[in-house]
Amino acid sequence: MNIIELNKKVELEIAKTSEAATYLWEREWAERNGGNISLNITDIVGELPSSFEGFRYVQQSGFPVESAGTVYFVSGTGERLRELTKPDVAGCIIRIDEKVQGFHILWGGDNSPDFRPTSEFISHLKIHLDKVDSGSDHRSVIHTHPIEMICLSHKAEFHRDEEAYNFAMWQMITEVRFFVPKGVGLIPYTMPGSEDLADLTVETLRKRDIALWSKHGVVATGKDALEAFDFIDVANKGVKMYLQCLTSGYEPVGLTKEEMDGLF
Repeated sequence: MNIIELNKKVELEIAKTSEAATYLWEREWAERNGGNISLNITDIVGELPSSFEGFRYVQQSGFPVESAGTVYFVSGTGERLRELTKPDVAGCIIRIDEKVQGFHILWGGDNSPDFRPTSEFISHLKIHLDKVDSGSDHRSVIHTHPIEMICLSHKAEFHRDEEAYNFAMWQMITEVRFFVPKGVGLIPYTMPGSEDLADLTVETLRKRDIALWSKHGVVATGKDALEAFDFIDVANKGVKMYLQCLTSGYEPVGLTKEEMDGLF
């Protein structure tokens, strides 16, 4: 199978993605093959071959028309994020064809002759396209399973109440309010990998820093994978502190709304 040669910019962004994947595993947020990561490298991949003959082609429907010709580094379906320390083994670079009927694998995917991107790539793709369309510089998407954030979403009074969920998270320490200013958007349980979930996630991430998929996990974006990780890491710390207060037998005093507003 042919492969493209990576330039320094792409190598750097993939290295950041591998680093973030390691952190997700160390936090116990990426059990087995749980979670996935993608990176839009369309603007930095450089010159590509004039012909893609010899590159493995995978036919797949469902890609938006505007994704034609775009290029992504993405973790593989069934692959463990901890194995992204070898990004060419657990990840691949794909280019969606001009007719949006499938994609060529340009690099990586060495773990299997039938290697495919994550089954949730359509969700990632729609998020990427929306970020570009809105003028955002966010080019990385992370989906992972932060333990405390998911646990709090199972508590009845927070299950569907974004305002209550965010206040509980923000009130614990000033850094959470400051570094996750738009907070978390709650998405009711929707079938993983579905187009409905993709559309709800796109809509949520237009107004929130993090989208929380009920009874599943979260999605965040950033200019690179490390920034996307930071949003989740900081948010989860606020939630973890709140839960620790509850397990210690008391409701936290917390920051007041006025104290939070004073940070901006």
